[in-house]
Amino acid sequence: MTTDDPSGRRLPPLRALQAFAAVVQHEGMRRAAERMHLSHAALSQHVQHLEEAFGLRLLDRSGGRARPTPLGREYGEALIAGFQQIEAATARLRLRGDESRRLILGAPTSLSVSLLLPSIEEFSARAGFDLQLFCPVTVADLAQARVHALLMHGDPRAHGLQGELLFEQALVPMAAPELVARIDPQRWWREPAPGVRVLHVVSEGWRNDWPEWFGADTAAWPLPQLSLSSPMPAISAALAGQGIALLYPRLVAERLASGELVSLPSPREAPIKRLYLAWLPQAHGGARLGWVRDWVVELLVERTARPTVAS
Repeated sequence: MTTDDPSGRRLPPLRALQAFAAVVQHEGMRRAAERMHLSHAALSQHVQHLEEAFGLRLLDRSGGRARPTPLGREYGEALIAGFQQIEAATARLRLRGDESRRLILGAPTSLSVSLLLPSIEEFSARAGFDLQLFCPVTVADLAQARVHALLMHGDPRAHGLQGELLFEQALVPMAAPELVARIDPQRWWREPAPGVRVLHVVSEGWRNDWPEWFGADTAAWPLPQLSLSSPMPAISAALAGQGIALLYPRLVAERLASGELVSLPSPREAPIKRLYLAWLPQAHGGARLGWVRDWVVELLVERTARPTVAS
């Protein structure tokens, strides 16, 4: 008759496992110690305890820098994956605990600032739950359950998510009136004026918009381009007369209505910007998602401005 040895199934201390996972993830002791808020000596001690517990060398310390051995890397990557699963499950559980009180909506920063934030308090009071915005945001934030739902410009189904198309609108070239006064509005892309450039947003969901007209090679574009990280700096640069932005009118409806921005004719058929509401397939709280959907559609569709095009 044999008995199981419980010591053979006992896990090493959690702090030591976290420390070693950090060493593998951050490719070294120094960065891992910074992320763990530990001294180099304390981190090294955690790793040594693991090595002593297994009777194996997990780090190669030759050459003045500690690198995972093949066995150490295999173990470290397994730990990293495990901790990521624990973090995701914890986030999902925390969100479920908050479901009756709030909904966290991920949204692009440009959309949040220009459209959602001014109306969010009124919406929360009317809907009966606290709506919070999370931005900037990526699909990974939804997959890791950091948000309940996500407003995104790409099709959610391409990422294995549930989703609904809320709004679509053609992109329009826009510029400040003082810049428009220096160009021929009808031929701005054929006869570019000196100093005039296009404002190219290179973030996810935007980087392919100008290339739909002018091709992937920016050096071959009819105007020079300035790369910007998101629509917000592109809007600011356009307002300052620094170039021509390619935006959908609802995003800057007030700027167009006030005359701070003027729409220009499109060189050819305009790209379409689509906005989707996305959620995880296993998500709960459908009624609250319906409230959010109707609110965003109301803001985007029923109040859409009719821009004036420069002539």
